[in-house]
Amino acid sequence: MKRTGSTSIPNGINSQAISPNAAEEDSNLPSGYKLITVLNEDIHRGTLILVNYQNESWIDGENLVNLYDNVSKSVGVKDDDMFINSVVLDPLNKLFDDFKKAKGDTTILISSSYRSKSDQTKIYSDSVEQTGKKSTAYYVAVPGFSEHQTGYCFDTAAINYEGDMVELDGEGDFSWLSDNCADYGFILRYPHDKTNITGIGYESWHFRYTGIPHALFIKEHSLCLEEYISGLKNYTFEKGGLLIDGGSKGKWVTFYVPKLDAFNNTDIPVPADSAKTPYTVSGNNIDGFIITVDVTKDSANSLLEKASSNWLCDTASLVIEDFHDYDPELDTEEDDDTERKNKGWESDSFWGDETDSENSDTDSVSDDFENRFEYVDYYDDYSEDYQEYEDNGENQDDGEISPEE
Repeated sequence: MKRTGSTSIPNGINSQAISPNAAEEDSNLPSGYKLITVLNEDIHRGTLILVNYQNESWIDGENLVNLYDNVSKSVGVKDDDMFINSVVLDPLNKLFDDFKKAKGDTTILISSSYRSKSDQTKIYSDSVEQTGKKSTAYYVAVPGFSEHQTGYCFDTAAINYEGDMVELDGEGDFSWLSDNCADYGFILRYPHDKTNITGIGYESWHFRYTGIPHALFIKEHSLCLEEYISGLKNYTFEKGGLLIDGGSKGKWVTFYVPKLDAFNNTDIPVPADSAKTPYTVSGNNIDGFIITVDVTKDSANSLLEKASSNWLCDTASLVIEDFHDYDPELDTEEDDDTERKNKGWESDSFWGDETDSENSDTDSVSDDFENRFEYVDYYDDYSEDYQEYEDNGENQDDGEISPEE
């Protein structure tokens, strides 16, 4: 969705070649920079959009390519109708080609990639029926709030000795993926020590594309995407931005520009010579844009004088209130409040109450959504997309977890 002449704006972002305010404002910019204009609605597009329990995905299937027809022979694909955002394809193929070189032939495959909102609705409904509300809330994103809807992520699996497909445990040979994915622009999206920030349980099989500089920084500082996107707001163009030194991989300066609420577009400073100093622009899906400037071959770039490599982020403000790790061994008909408290579940307000379907005729998937997001102020209406499941929310607390974030 690029406008004609917008050669420096990546996948999905609209832009005019220059800002209409350039004549009067460019003189205030440091040497080597100009202004471009992006539409405010494009904060919801780009490789750094944050989709989680608070931030809905505004896109559903943009710039998709078929994985089965385009993926490397180094990795299998579960189905022939799987898709991924086109910007992810080449890095994904390089990742698995190098994985095969390092570890030889394996039974690894991509088990899930882009999923539409309607697909996620079916997955959510099925999970509630099969495993109950608590396990679903911990492992399955509410439809519309799933990162899979963006097309920027994928799940990995392997075929075991019995011929069954199982999610990768991230151990043994498969640890190579999490150890090296940042070199290709991917992060392990849901780390084991960040569940009370992401709101999703540890998933050793789920990888998200952010681009190399951001993936390198996230890995180096042991961050999750929520922490990174929040922390970047401290690094504005005026302050010089955040310096990311990737060694042989390159050097970048990235900075945050808030959208201008008074208008339907926002002026953004970018390098005037994009051939010498490439840059990318992405929305954060919340309130602004993240610009990443490649200064690998531009050692005199004016931002380098002020850019900081010191990381600042108020992680405590991102912790989900009343969140406790879900323990599937406790999610049985016999467990009670005393047992939960002994395990550290002082409050169940994050999960909501399990409702016995035999005692309720009104239990529904929409009720599950409300319990899962009861502390999110704006989440008080539900789309018509969910109404077809209004009478299909019977809970069963037995069965095993089927992680499908």
